[in-house]
Amino acid sequence: MSKDPEDGLLYHFKSAVRVGEIDRYVITYNLYDDDDALPPDISLDPLWLKIRNIENFTYRAAYLMGPYMLYCDVRTGNYHHSQRLFISADQPKFEPNIQPQQDFVVELSLHNLKKQYVWIVDVISQIIFTTTAQIAFEISIGSTKKSVLKSIECSPQLGSTSSRLTVTRQNTLDLWNLPQQLSPHCHQKEHLVILTHGLHSNVSTDMFYIKEQIEKSQRYYKDEQIIVKGFMGNICKTEKGVKYLGTKLAEYIVKELYNERIHKISFIGHSLGGPVQTFAIAYIAVTYPWFFDKVEPINFITLASPLLGIVTDNPAYVNLLLSFGIVGKTGQDLGLQENADNGRPLLYLLPGEPTKRVMKMFKRRTVYANATNDGIVPLYSAALLFLDYDEILTQLENLPEYQQKLAASSSGDFIKKSFLSPISKAINLWAPQKISTDKAAKLPKVSVIESAASVLIQPLPDKAYIMDPASRDNVILHDKIYTEKDIPLRESQSEDNLLKSNNLLLKGFTMTRKEGNQKLEEEIARRWHEGLSWRKVIVSLRPDAHNNIIVRRRFANAYGWPIVDHLIQNHFNGMDKTFEDKELLNESAMISNESTDNLDWITEPNKDSMFDVGPTGMISTVGEMIDSFARGNPLLSGVGNETSPDEPFAQEDMFKYDKTNGSLI
Repeated sequence: MSKDPEDGLLYHFKSAVRVGEIDRYVITYNLYDDDDALPPDISLDPLWLKIRNIENFTYRAAYLMGPYMLYCDVRTGNYHHSQRLFISADQPKFEPNIQPQQDFVVELSLHNLKKQYVWIVDVISQIIFTTTAQIAFEISIGSTKKSVLKSIECSPQLGSTSSRLTVTRQNTLDLWNLPQQLSPHCHQKEHLVILTHGLHSNVSTDMFYIKEQIEKSQRYYKDEQIIVKGFMGNICKTEKGVKYLGTKLAEYIVKELYNERIHKISFIGHSLGGPVQTFAIAYIAVTYPWFFDKVEPINFITLASPLLGIVTDNPAYVNLLLSFGIVGKTGQDLGLQENADNGRPLLYLLPGEPTKRVMKMFKRRTVYANATNDGIVPLYSAALLFLDYDEILTQLENLPEYQQKLAASSSGDFIKKSFLSPISKAINLWAPQKISTDKAAKLPKVSVIESAASVLIQPLPDKAYIMDPASRDNVILHDKIYTEKDIPLRESQSEDNLLKSNNLLLKGFTMTRKEGNQKLEEEIARRWHEGLSWRKVIVSLRPDAHNNIIVRRRFANAYGWPIVDHLIQNHFNGMDKTFEDKELLNESAMISNESTDNLDWITEPNKDSMFDVGPTGMISTVGEMIDSFARGNPLLSGVGNETSPDEPFAQEDMFKYDKTNGSLI
């Protein structure tokens, strides 16, 4: 039996991650070397793991230029959230925000006499606003806790010092671009699945969980290969407008991803990603009309997407800030600001032609919407307005969380828990949440301010939720297919009942003081339903629901596990059939009467402006300019990269992949 180093340190490595980057470490430890006999002196003493954020302590306050925080989770190699864990030693460990000069220490238990143990460690950047900043960290593994806690002065490339320990590192390039393992069947055809991220988000880490879960559905497909991709080039550019983002996505799909093997395509968009992928579809239909003749559309899915904008449900000052460009061109699009060329908001034009023609070709069209705890996108906008709100509210009132709120006092425990952090308190002073004592206040609801703060300071799931699937409540309130026949006629009693409804879930829409906005949103919703059926899945997740719905981080956002499971079970189950309603099978043959003569809103080149990006977007823009200048100047070539073991690289070069020979560039 080989001996471990005397100081107990078995592995040490330094790395760094930028926005949208993940490092994965697959740790394999052989308890004993001899395959034939169990050694008499075998030890079951645990190993210890430490992840340390080695950035300067002062960077803890650099929120907008970072934030310089790391997310990390550790789980056994065979862990899956659908299986109950009976041994607490097997419980996954995670830390959502490892701040500069902070450690995350985990015991790796060796509690069974088995030959080999495997753990998976994910280290993810929590940077949001800039492509130039990075977070340096070190990972250490030792045979004692003391060995990983002591200060380590050694080469960053030390690696493993034990023959029994193997650590395999995979970076973002590996995890997204290396070919997935093919099944034994011959895959002549490919089903391309496009993931699209939202505002101030990225697909490479924020939608990585969905990617991995979809890839597991490969077992249902014997004759085709599932290929999951996402466009990385829009990272830190999400304020530049739906048209800009959608155009870039479309060009990436056609020019970078398309090949003759691809015969199917699906789209999954989160939040702003819904409108962005819709514009991409329209752009492809006009610019590359051959594409959807060769590639069959299968799934069009949105999760908490503002398909009707975010005007009516917002306070007046928020809408004013949106119109002034506080979130750049994107905020104006979501605020339904009229286009200067044609006098129509972009979100109004999206559900027209040529989008409608392609939408009818999709076998499934599904929207997922949060009924509660989403302060970013209101229910009516994510669900295309027309819903059975009374039935949904009845289901919601039966949930344990709602019953607990009714039983709680009006002291505001829920509100207090939402503002524990200094940053939340500071934001609350700027835009305090209105707290009422009526029944509406007891609905699981959060403000836009709480949702924004919860991206980094989210309420975390408890131990029981992580370990025992039976402890998780059913969070799907409503799952129904709506056809054009379910939409109330204009100027009918049904329409009047909807617009004047006192249902708490629709209060933000019906209580508006600007009837024009309400009518505009209703008209956009009608356009989405003309000749199209929609499956609407309404869910109730704990906060932060807007990011939980996509499981932005595997364990910190674990309340969204059932939603991702539902999405995969119903859309990637090997059965590419359309809705069961026979009348809907002929939808693709219907022809829209809408004119396609004026498509300037799609084809007219973007008129880029520095002011399109808004204040937070300027952080990344200025940072990129400085970084670019530094690279061109030998005297400044090391600026901003003192702690990284790697050379700096351009954001657009992060994810390049050579499709011809399957190698990374």
